[in-house]
Amino acid sequence: MDNKVIIKIIRDDLRQFIIDNEYWHIPSIDGLQNFGFFENDLTLINNAVTDGAMIASHRMGTIDRTIHFNNKNPRKNNEADRMEILKFFSANHTYKIYVTYLGVTRWCEGMILKMDLPTQNINWRLDCVVTFLCNNPYMKSYDDFGKDIASVVPMVGFPYLSRIDTGKPSGYFAFSKYVVLNNDGDSSAPFRAFFKANGAVLNPKLIVNDYYVRVIDTLIEGDEIEMDFGAMPPTIKKNGTNWIGHCDRNSSFDKMILDIGDTEVSFDADDGSNLLSVSIYFNKLYCGI
Repeated sequence: MDNKVIIKIIRDDLRQFIIDNEYWHIPSIDGLQNFGFFENDLTLINNAVTDGAMIASHRMGTIDRTIHFNNKNPRKNNEADRMEILKFFSANHTYKIYVTYLGVTRWCEGMILKMDLPTQNINWRLDCVVTFLCNNPYMKSYDDFGKDIASVVPMVGFPYLSRIDTGKPSGYFAFSKYVVLNNDGDSSAPFRAFFKANGAVLNPKLIVNDYYVRVIDTLIEGDEIEMDFGAMPPTIKKNGTNWIGHCDRNSSFDKMILDIGDTEVSFDADDGSNLLSVSIYFNKLYCGI
């Protein structure tokens, strides 16, 4: 059993703070709180005649997640260690928290709700407690697939992009306009889609089951369309510019989601679909780690 717990915290300016029990230490009792916790917000309607109630709706609310850590050499390094903590943990940044636990790595994102760095005695071990408010309650899957942004996982492309034992990206060009994606997480998952035109393409369209999002536009070689259905609200960008106003009015943004199990995702265009390359990125969502 892999019993090493590692915490990697990445700030929105890409600065990092790593707690791996080598220098910064995680107490065994209360080092991590609410990383394996969720709470449903249930709305009930009392039955008119019979006992009990019906569940009218349910949702997961926000979660406060807490990390407790300290240093191993208090007398020698307290001054420098204290400054490192105060400079990194700030009220004005967002953070991604990657937790490796029992050999599995998942991550969440949030802002600091509160931090406690006691000042009772300058010679005592620094004992810091940081609580993050995670507005998205889910823990997300992690696999970098050779990408710099670890949150992009997994990758499926048209034509399908795979990996071989060498670890290098590879692909085959048996052209296909659809792929079946399996989501074995704990919840349905939004995704991002990237279109790149290798020539003139008229009105590209992404399709999930019987629903679609269609961009009314003629792409030329090198144009890129990014569809992010995990953003709130969803975004459509062309070459980095907001392009959602160019979408077909019948586009179903809220249906662009990967349900638990298999989901067929495909693409098309009124003309030039053979000149499109499309990649899908998504994170599987979990209630905890």
